[in-house]
Amino acid sequence: MPKRYEKIIATLQKRPLSENEILTLLLPVAGLFGDTQSEFEIFKNSGIPIEVAHERIYYRPNLTPIAQETFCIVDIETNGHNPKIHAPIEIGAIKFSNGKIIDCFESFVFNTEIPEYITEITGIDAGMLEGAPELPKVLEAFKLFLGDSIFVAHNVGFDYEFLSQALEYYGYGYLYNPRLCTIKLSQRLIQAPRYSLGFLNVFLNINHSNLHRALQDSKTALEVFKICLEKLPSNLYTSNDLLEFEKNPKANYGKHHKERQKSNTQLPK
Repeated sequence: MPKRYEKIIATLQKRPLSENEILTLLLPVAGLFGDTQSEFEIFKNSGIPIEVAHERIYYRPNLTPIAQETFCIVDIETNGHNPKIHAPIEIGAIKFSNGKIIDCFESFVFNTEIPEYITEITGIDAGMLEGAPELPKVLEAFKLFLGDSIFVAHNVGFDYEFLSQALEYYGYGYLYNPRLCTIKLSQRLIQAPRYSLGFLNVFLNINHSNLHRALQDSKTALEVFKICLEKLPSNLYTSNDLLEFEKNPKANYGKHHKERQKSNTQLPK
């Protein structure tokens, strides 16, 4: 992840900030003669989940119960594995909150360079992409769909970095959404011989067909994610607890939740 907003995100994760504090932290980002107010608008639309209330800016995952968070389960098919020279040819995504699918996104992306091995894996050939929208248009629509939800994927680093680099290249800005990997979560919570999506699809009796297509893989990853949510330790409360659990399953989340309750840290009403 670029370091453009790294310091601000790290500070917000610890405590809420006033707008003036945010603007001050944005000064080095905007530059000596930069417009911090304009930079603040870019910051607010960069995928960072924040809430503004009573002149304070809060990092939403610190306060949002896991069940009430919005997760976006994403999968992409590409014409190669290097985001610097290859491109997405299909994007699928599902928004999930409160135990329900609330929206779906699916689009082919126009491309004439589809290697034979990609067609063998995905079933997608150049003829299927004729008439599909160009990549910049699909990326813009996807970023609007994603919003500030938590980006979830099976091997999230690949999908997140691939899309981020493409978005940055076409002027839509890098993604700063929090991200979760269903491979790591399943490794923490499910005992299985292997953790590929295809294997878990069978092992967990999900049994979806037509894998290696973006939306179908998103649906399968969602089922894996739902099973993981059912197996979470009871001391995980907020979506930030979940994000931290993926990184460090041994942290004392119960203690953190008690401290949160004592300090009554919640959005003002």
